[in-house]
Amino acid sequence: MDCKEVVAALFLFFDNEMEEDLLSPFRDHVSGCGDCAKRVDYTRRLLLIVRERCVRCSAPERLRMRILTSLPHRGTVSGPH
Repeated sequence: MDCKEVVAALFLFFDNEMEEDLLSPFRDHVSGCGDCAKRVDYTRRLLLIVRERCVRCSAPERLRMRILTSLPHRGTVSGPH
């Protein structure tokens, strides 16, 4: 795996969606490439900040219902998850 492939696969890695046969080459490249190691570390820290600060935010119920009712019908609208 090269730097370009690592960049393309970063979010697959962090979302645990990377195919098993790519995990080892990904990790091997990152462990031997300072630039990619920095990129992985930066992305990890960025995702932690986003999760800490944004996941807890929720749209007001009225806005949420407007959005849900504007979407194509997919069955019943359920409450907050």
